[in-house]
Amino acid sequence: MKKNKKSNGLSSAKVILRIMKDSLGIIHWLSLATVLSIGSAYLAMTAPEILGNLTNQIYNLLDIGTPIDTSLFNNRIITLAVVYLLSALLGALTKAVMNYSVSSFFTCKIRIKMSEKIARIPIKVVDSTPNGEFISRMTNDVSIMGGSIHDIFGVIINGVIQLVMISVIIFTQEPIMAVAVIVFVPLSLVLSAVLASKSEKHFNDSRTQSGKLYSICEENLACFDAVKIFSIEKEQNEKYKDVTKKYADYSAKGYFVSGLVSPIVGLINNLSYVAICVIGAYLVINGSVNVGALVAFIMYTKLFSGPLESIANGMSMIQSTIASARRVYEYLDGEEMEEIEPEGNVSVKGEVDFLDVCFSYTDDKPLIENLNLHVNPGEKIAIVGPTGGGKTTIVNILMRFYDSKSGKVLVDGKDITAMSRTDVREMFGMVLQDTMLFSGSVYENIAYGKEGATRDEVMEAARKAHIDSFIDALPNGYDTEINEDSTNISAGQKQLLTIARAYLSDRPILILDEATSNVDTRTELLIQQTMDELMKRRTAFVIAHRLSTIENADVILVVDNGHIVEQGKHSELLGQNGLYARIYNSQYPKVQRA
Repeated sequence: MKKNKKSNGLSSAKVILRIMKDSLGIIHWLSLATVLSIGSAYLAMTAPEILGNLTNQIYNLLDIGTPIDTSLFNNRIITLAVVYLLSALLGALTKAVMNYSVSSFFTCKIRIKMSEKIARIPIKVVDSTPNGEFISRMTNDVSIMGGSIHDIFGVIINGVIQLVMISVIIFTQEPIMAVAVIVFVPLSLVLSAVLASKSEKHFNDSRTQSGKLYSICEENLACFDAVKIFSIEKEQNEKYKDVTKKYADYSAKGYFVSGLVSPIVGLINNLSYVAICVIGAYLVINGSVNVGALVAFIMYTKLFSGPLESIANGMSMIQSTIASARRVYEYLDGEEMEEIEPEGNVSVKGEVDFLDVCFSYTDDKPLIENLNLHVNPGEKIAIVGPTGGGKTTIVNILMRFYDSKSGKVLVDGKDITAMSRTDVREMFGMVLQDTMLFSGSVYENIAYGKEGATRDEVMEAARKAHIDSFIDALPNGYDTEINEDSTNISAGQKQLLTIARAYLSDRPILILDEATSNVDTRTELLIQQTMDELMKRRTAFVIAHRLSTIENADVILVVDNGHIVEQGKHSELLGQNGLYARIYNSQYPKVQRA
């Protein structure tokens, strides 16, 4: 295994830089949006001058009786209306481009990367992380990240451009009043940055609680029957309410602190208006500035305050985004499995060896110690023993769901750690006690067993699993849709479908984890003969709880506390009167040993 640098150590600046780096794929769209935004801003900036000229014409008429040039006046009004209309149109186009590029490319790309990451995550990480946590990061957090593109590019960058453009204009026109405006800018930005940084911790905490909320929802739905059976709705609701309250508290604190930015910046802008009014009135009285120029300057100041407030709000919103982005990058930068390029079409006879294999899920609690086992091609190996003894763990190591701490596992004499996990798993057909079905048709669920399987092959696999008659009785036969929770078919039928999938896969090594546990006795007898025939030419590992299903195994391994404590055929183990005999007699007390 290898570990990458965790992004939870990234500073806010580095997270923002990484978001910008991930945005390079839509840089042409962002550039177009920036050009449109600049065009919109430029048009908006021409409006105050036109409005100032109109004001001067009216003021001169009222003050000294200068007649208004009607034609010029009307042209300026039409020009002003066209300017505002074009500015609004370009602004709308900017938002449309941003929305399209972010939703269609940026968030889509991030979600695809996260989906691809799943294939590289160690199973131990999946086992130790609630499903809702993964879902929260792939949906909610990525959506919030998408909003950051608007904040960073659409608000801050374009806001800075507008501030620069307006600053040039107002300093060119009235330097003295411009100083009164500019002097308040650093104060606004510093206060915004301080408040934004204070809110980041609260947003981080709220995102953590959000992941827990998703996990509880997923748990309640997945364990719906258990919740009802044990009448623990109240306990689950209390758990949900507790996490919801924490989420609401953290979010409220974050939004309260960040929400202070806008009114504070607004107050500072209003103070700048007061300064402009005082200075402007003085300049008008002295004749240094005419009324139209003062009106135009006030309009420019209003335009100046707009992007300033946008930058301040953007800095506030980005703190929420950083909290989500950090969780996304923590996931993307997390531990991955080292992988070897698959060879494909690996020919396997089915000889398996465990050589001094040791394994533990935690360092302080050894489970399997010095396991040695040789399995000849075509042998049926049954694994029995008490719960927690290591039966499933042996299979997990064999399938490379987990790698052993020491020792080797060989298939046909080749160390499986020297093979790609894809090649290793393509050797095995599996039927587990917990059925694995997907949303889709019956046909599609069986066809997962073999890429490119024909309909005839799927139907033949169903016949071998003795479920063809059950499928034919369904409303749409093989095209019957299995719903999301597979509640429209019985538990036994689910198990039979997974058995048919294993038949179709036609792999050289089989792993059966109590494969007939959900099948009635009559159906079990029907499929047992076919399964025995199938296993004659395949190496098979059978984890069994009902010992009647493995009496004809070539070798029975009795596993306890990670060690093979007994090994032999059924009759031999009964004769030893050890752990196997005690388990067997507890299941079948009236059965006389031969």
